[in-house]
Amino acid sequence: MSASKISWREISAGKWARDFDPIEKTQNHLSLASPSMLQLAITVGATLPESEVIGDIKDAWIGLRYAHPMIGCTITTTGLEYEVPNAEELQKWADETVIYDNSGRSGKDLLLEKVSANAPAARLFFMPHRREIVIVLRHDMTDGMGSLILLNRLIKILRQEKDVPRFGDEPTRLTPSLSEIMHAENPSIDATKEAHLVKENFTKLRAMSLKTNPNQSNMLGNLPNYVHEFSEEETSTILKACKERGITIINVSNAAMAKTLLELSGEESGRFCSIGAVNLRDVLPAPYNTPERGVGNLSIPTFPAFPVTTSSNFLELARRVEGLHSYWKYKKNAIECIGALPELVEEGFTTAVKNGITVPSIVAVISLGIIEKYLSEPVQDFLFNVRFAMSTCAMYVYTSGSRLKFLLCYNSGFHEKQSIKVLVDTAVRHVYQGLALDR
Repeated sequence: MSASKISWREISAGKWARDFDPIEKTQNHLSLASPSMLQLAITVGATLPESEVIGDIKDAWIGLRYAHPMIGCTITTTGLEYEVPNAEELQKWADETVIYDNSGRSGKDLLLEKVSANAPAARLFFMPHRREIVIVLRHDMTDGMGSLILLNRLIKILRQEKDVPRFGDEPTRLTPSLSEIMHAENPSIDATKEAHLVKENFTKLRAMSLKTNPNQSNMLGNLPNYVHEFSEEETSTILKACKERGITIINVSNAAMAKTLLELSGEESGRFCSIGAVNLRDVLPAPYNTPERGVGNLSIPTFPAFPVTTSSNFLELARRVEGLHSYWKYKKNAIECIGALPELVEEGFTTAVKNGITVPSIVAVISLGIIEKYLSEPVQDFLFNVRFAMSTCAMYVYTSGSRLKFLLCYNSGFHEKQSIKVLVDTAVRHVYQGLALDR
């Protein structure tokens, strides 16, 4: 990959641009698969405590752009552009991207709305009567962890900062691509071979998937989610059991989903394929290992793929996923291999469709970790969702307020709420069974 093109460069006075790296490019292609609406969009929000005095929303939003100028980027067909605004342009941007909603609806109601394909990189919704702030972000601009960093900084600005900053130096805080941060080279022959092996392993055989019930009159569907919230006692018991067995909850969740899809298929054996994400922020060089510079797509995708039978050992499945995640997180040339992977997997699915093979509705299992690691400001409630305008679903696994949660994001144009409830409830049961815990 050309370092000059994926690096931020000033293309004219006050205007900066860079190309997508391979991971961002694939996110962009997936996001724009439909001409009418975004296929992938992140929603993150919070209800502010009654005790907090809420400052000027637009001024805070402008302050957030100064701290994290990525939200002011324009997303083009090839990459990202940023232009230092004058006072009039800055106010116009705030007017267009801040929405005051006095209708009485909640942030969760926003999840049922579709996001147009030409949506800006970031928008802020404020529901004053509910004291809710909700940020809607394009996934080709940042990942889930980045959304938490943005929400936390916005709340901090609302609480503490009163002065509107003077713009001009903010391009120095534009986030480079992960490929540039990690000094990734063009994929070597060995890296390309490894990427091809992963792609073949992921796409050559049909994976277990959810049964879909396409609603022809509503194929775009609503984009809700289903949440299973464990009690504090249940959370403590499960996490303690994971620690005693030397595995993490995200890998236990993958094993549970593998067992769940097999059970719901009614078969004795099947192939589990999923998509994961490994957050690299804690292993990146300074300053990108800090929240101040942590907004962007700074996670790498992983592609768990392995056979599962009714007699498969649960803990062995969990450790298999654990090994995969650790391998990619600490692999020296991971970005070279991963850089080639998304396009190869996308190509594999495209080829499958051309050959009349139905692409399975897989369930991605992704960790958000401990929410308070990135959301340290006081909030009364927390909201997160990723909108999928496709049959693919994702289960986000995280703890918030000492409670473990399984958040299943799906498109109601393909999946009925009852089938999603059965999926999550079955996965929860397999967590308990796999860890040999009583309910």
